[in-house]
Amino acid sequence: MERIKLAGSEEEIIKETLPNGLEIYLLPNNNVKNFYMTFSTKFGSLYTEFKTDKNNYTKIPNGVAHFLEHLTFKMEDGDASDYFANLGSQSNAYTSFKITCYEVFGYDKFKENLECLLDYVQTPYYTDELVEAEKGIICEEVKMYEDSPGATLSFALYESLFNNEHYKYLISGSVDDVNSTTLKDIENAYNTFYHPSNMFVIITGKFNLEEALAIITDNQAKKEFSKKLAIKVKHNREDPKVAREYVEIPYNVEIPKINIGLKIPLINLKKSNLTDEELSIIVSMILNANFGRSSELRERLVSGNIITDGISISKFFTKDYLIIELAAESPYPERYISLMNEALKNISITKEELMRKKRVAISNYILAFDDIEEKNYDIATDIINYGKVIANRFDIYGSIEYSKVNSIAKKINDKAKAIVVLVPKDDKEEKEDE
Repeated sequence: MERIKLAGSEEEIIKETLPNGLEIYLLPNNNVKNFYMTFSTKFGSLYTEFKTDKNNYTKIPNGVAHFLEHLTFKMEDGDASDYFANLGSQSNAYTSFKITCYEVFGYDKFKENLECLLDYVQTPYYTDELVEAEKGIICEEVKMYEDSPGATLSFALYESLFNNEHYKYLISGSVDDVNSTTLKDIENAYNTFYHPSNMFVIITGKFNLEEALAIITDNQAKKEFSKKLAIKVKHNREDPKVAREYVEIPYNVEIPKINIGLKIPLINLKKSNLTDEELSIIVSMILNANFGRSSELRERLVSGNIITDGISISKFFTKDYLIIELAAESPYPERYISLMNEALKNISITKEELMRKKRVAISNYILAFDDIEEKNYDIATDIINYGKVIANRFDIYGSIEYSKVNSIAKKINDKAKAIVVLVPKDDKEEKEDE
């Protein structure tokens, strides 16, 4: 058993690795009345070409990770979600670029909930009939994504930013991807990525730590698993240039929505001798200082009626790039883009702004311990992004030096930039759609 003490708090995460390779992370919180448990595999939409040992690469359609998430709820005698509902608990799942996560939120019957979570995920029941039946449901979900302004705005931007990386595709895959998926694709993915050595359990909230370890250990000891195999995923080399710089999409919106994306080579940022987590924290502080709710730019845009609310800021790191998204709703998209282009050429942060951002970050870090879902998600994110829990995040906030932050700010530029605009459909286009 490993105790991971979280700096800046009295909290600690208990980590246990079982003989079959399954990792367990436990963070009890007796200040709440509920528990939140997740069972995750390191398998997301990016992983469509892979191999184990000396086998040849297997290629599966886009969206298989999401398809598999749907099917895993199916059991020979029913549906796992119905079982959890009978326990008075809520169950769900999600798939992202790099992870598939099965989750349960409950107040009592801890043992029954935990055993069911482990059992239904690790007892695959896949048939040709189930695969074919689920295709219609997933295709409807894909169409919902396509009808969502937010999803369209993001994935149209990813299509513009990326030339070869699978980030450019919907996590669910397209309707054609879904319809081309076979039982063999599902079984290949499950047998490769759902081995305990590629998975982890996280439990946060109110529960008995020793009991949780005992339940999981006993449950896993009763099951047989194949030999652990090293997984190698094939990644496409990404061009530093964007696929397209600007695109307008007629859409069912009343006010135009704009998403500006930057693709910044990590090699330019990592010369500053920062850890990945330090770099992530610093970039977040810089973006918030320049585009966040308290920034001068945001105040200028809102007071001038250029945007309806704030600028939605998000970022993520690929193998070789930092990706930044800056989205907003604007009745004057040309003016908004012009002002944003000007701002992107003058990214900066003062010492005073940095100190404020550090204080806010530390405060949010401490307050987050009362949110068992957020802490569970944070642990999972650390495992996927860094391969471990970042225990010294509090210390990182305090030790960030202005010189390094200023250096990174100067390297955030718009040399590789893509812009997507959702514009209201005119009457003619709407009639043609009908």
